[in-house]
Amino acid sequence: MQWIRPLDWTRGAHRPPAAPPERVDVIVPVYGAAAELAACLASVVAHTDLARHRVVLVVDGPQDAEVEAVVARDPRMHVLRNDERLGFAASVNRGMAASATDVVLLNSDTVVTARWLEKLIDAAYASGDTGTVTPLSNDATLCSVPRAFAENLLPAGYDVASFAELVERASARARPLLPTAVGFCMYIRRALLDDIGLFDAQRFGAGYGEENDFCLRALARGWLHVADDATFVYHAGHRSFGASRAERQRAARAALSRRHRRYLATIAELMRRDPLAPVRARIESALASQSDGEHLRVVHLVHGWPPFQHAGTELYAYWLARRQRAMHDVAVYARAADPARADCEAVELVDGGMRVRLVTNHFTARNPLRRNALRNRALERDFARFLAETRAELLHVHHLAGHAFSLVRVARRMGIPIVLQIQDWWFVCARVNQFHRDGVRCAGPAPEKCARCVTLTRVPPAMLTNRLVHALRRREARAALRAADAFIAGSQAIRDDYAKVVPRATPFHVLPYGVAIERNDAPRPLARRPLRFGYVGSIAPHKGVHIAVEAMRGIEPSDATLHLWGDAAAYPDYVASMPHGANVVFEGRFEEGDKPRVYASMDVLLVPSIGLESFGLAPREAMASGVPVIATSGGALSEMFAPNTCGEFVPPGDVAALRVLLQRAIAEPSIVDAWRARLPRPKSEEAHAEEIERVYREVVGGAGAERTRR
Repeated sequence: MQWIRPLDWTRGAHRPPAAPPERVDVIVPVYGAAAELAACLASVVAHTDLARHRVVLVVDGPQDAEVEAVVARDPRMHVLRNDERLGFAASVNRGMAASATDVVLLNSDTVVTARWLEKLIDAAYASGDTGTVTPLSNDATLCSVPRAFAENLLPAGYDVASFAELVERASARARPLLPTAVGFCMYIRRALLDDIGLFDAQRFGAGYGEENDFCLRALARGWLHVADDATFVYHAGHRSFGASRAERQRAARAALSRRHRRYLATIAELMRRDPLAPVRARIESALASQSDGEHLRVVHLVHGWPPFQHAGTELYAYWLARRQRAMHDVAVYARAADPARADCEAVELVDGGMRVRLVTNHFTARNPLRRNALRNRALERDFARFLAETRAELLHVHHLAGHAFSLVRVARRMGIPIVLQIQDWWFVCARVNQFHRDGVRCAGPAPEKCARCVTLTRVPPAMLTNRLVHALRRREARAALRAADAFIAGSQAIRDDYAKVVPRATPFHVLPYGVAIERNDAPRPLARRPLRFGYVGSIAPHKGVHIAVEAMRGIEPSDATLHLWGDAAAYPDYVASMPHGANVVFEGRFEEGDKPRVYASMDVLLVPSIGLESFGLAPREAMASGVPVIATSGGALSEMFAPNTCGEFVPPGDVAALRVLLQRAIAEPSIVDAWRARLPRPKSEEAHAEEIERVYREVVGGAGAERTRR
């Protein structure tokens, strides 16, 4: 096979310097997306001298009323209209043909930032050979930051303006040379347009590839393309083509390869050289928080990440990873759900200096192996690249739901030590918490029972194929467990229930979690009627909220009320099935910082779970806040305290037993005071974090030898 030499994108024609123009035309093609267009134009108006420069809107065919309202909002906009839709290339060609000066082609889903145009002009005229300038962006392929060739979310704690300021502060004004500009925001000098003409709308009118073809033609004439490393322009993302986007991109690449034989070799050489690597390194350094200590490179694998998901495991992993950032190099690989993205599409986020890769999974894959997290080859390849790029020295697995059991074996093959934290019963129960579909607590897994309880596939013959998928799930789960170098669980209940499925030789650490709420030793008023019972958590069937509501039936509001804190909209049919009177109040969600207030508002916390609980964070937070607990027995909840010390237990799903306890507390409020006096002092988060560090040291120190023995 003949080697194809890449183009040299660093050699210009040595044109003499030129003076910048007095005016630049900003050309914005308009097609749908009224909200994005409004945000774009608002940013242009805020950050552009419209007394000097002109904004040209090219309206690509008939638009809906919302778009027309945005177009007509500012009379300073110069509007051109296509009678019918012509596409991006033809629309911007019309705008460029109507201009006699330099232009900026600006997508309508962008947001520009302070001094954006002035900086682009400076970059364009720093050399006589510069033909185009592209700013940095969150989503601009080779000009993407902080990660190249990735769709980045704005770093946590930053908005568009503040991140643009950071980019400018970190800039060395290096203006790296590129083989091609990126069309989302592309400054083009008029001298270049006069030399080579406009975009090839006939060949690339379907979208994608037009700016690459234009730039390659410019290189042939000795024009250069630069990235302005001092300017950041936000790009919401090229989603206008929907499901056809990938096919359009493939067609554009094929057309470019036919017309420019050295194009793919040039892009490969660009990726090898990575001229923007120093630019990204400066930005990443500015984003990174200072760390000291052992500098272990830790990757956390979890099935969600705040602020996108707020369940217990996600919040725990978030807390631990951010705390570890002070002593280790930490990265996170997490599942995300974004209806605008296809399965396995990923975005990158910098959160507190940590790299977080969010991979989309909607649980809608037709393949039951992928849908049920058994195997996913595309995800395995992506995860392997992530581990290699982060140079992981330890993998901490929090949960594999939304990913695949096989990811653990990917790390194992790469020789990376693995700490597997078992957060629930997901490895042995496809319903996660042994909550049977009939609404009762399951006594434990069994092949036939599990196949009848949970449908993993509907491929006919249904019962046979479902049993086969369940059997495969058990095999994959146990293979993942065998790959671990150490296990962590928050309760002995988890340890006991996994005893038959984890290797006996693998260390298993039972480490009850710490709580962030400091113990409240301030005296509280004596309990009295009406007692305020409370519930905090998911309002879902397996949590047994309906048991608590039913137990309150017949109790007068003057004697007691029940206050339910959680998202009642998550399971609307379930909430509607719970008829309740004035003694039950749905309080809704609350912010994390409001927890002390919420717990202070109740006399007793109810934890009526039917499904098994693996730790019980809410009841421990309540006890730290001076609130006793009535909980169902079994699982980790039974480990919180001895019966009738600082609370009491009832059998799961037993409405009558719970009602007896509530009525007893109502009749004798002093019982609540007695419970309160015996509340234990909870473990702190700091103590728990140090326990995790000890496990890390043990695993990293002994994993190599242990793997050799295996």
